[in-house]
Amino acid sequence: MDLNTQSPYIKEQDVRKLFGCGRSKALLIMHAVGTVKVGRTSYVRASDLDRYLSEHDGRIALQWPKRR
Repeated sequence: MDLNTQSPYIKEQDVRKLFGCGRSKALLIMHAVGTVKVGRTSYVRASDLDRYLSEHDGRIALQWPKRR
């Protein structure tokens, strides 16, 4: 997956558009790949996302947190 973006960082909204999912799943994807915090906002490096997808055959293993 080639991410042609101006910035080397991807926001949660961009992850939602890329994978066609909601906010919760986008945040789980970001945390599975590894996030970078800038202030209160989480970002994912585009290169980290590309590397993660290539290492895991294009799949992201998600584990939903247990309900309380």
